[in-house]
Amino acid sequence: MITAGNIEHARAIAKEAGCHFNPECDVVMSREENGKLLGGVIFTGYTGASIGLHVAGFDPHWINRDMLWITFHYPFEQLGVQKITGTIPTGNPKAVLFNRKLGFVEEARIADIFPDGDLLIMSMRKENCRWLKRGYRGK
Repeated sequence: MITAGNIEHARAIAKEAGCHFNPECDVVMSREENGKLLGGVIFTGYTGASIGLHVAGFDPHWINRDMLWITFHYPFEQLGVQKITGTIPTGNPKAVLFNRKLGFVEEARIADIFPDGDLLIMSMRKENCRWLKRGYRGK
């Protein structure tokens, strides 16, 4: 089941993703089965033109077609942003690869931000998002 607004989920996702969650201005969407949090996303920093995305998974199969569609439909279609951004430490190669597989591209690199590497700023533009075409199946 995919849910929106679960504060406990938001806290767990934020901790795992290394970000903060403010319920007054951030949005969380998560997937759970049998009461167990599988993973989710937090949207932060909405500007009207763009929004930030933080992601955390607790189960290797947490992300499915519906979760992908919701993750991108909300910012691109409901909010009308043209770009989603994410910040990823280069010391986390799994996260970098995950973002690339989703379709994010490296937009900037800031050297020596972390003890184990640089900070990547990755982004996806609406016109490059293949997930919007897949549709929602309601599962």
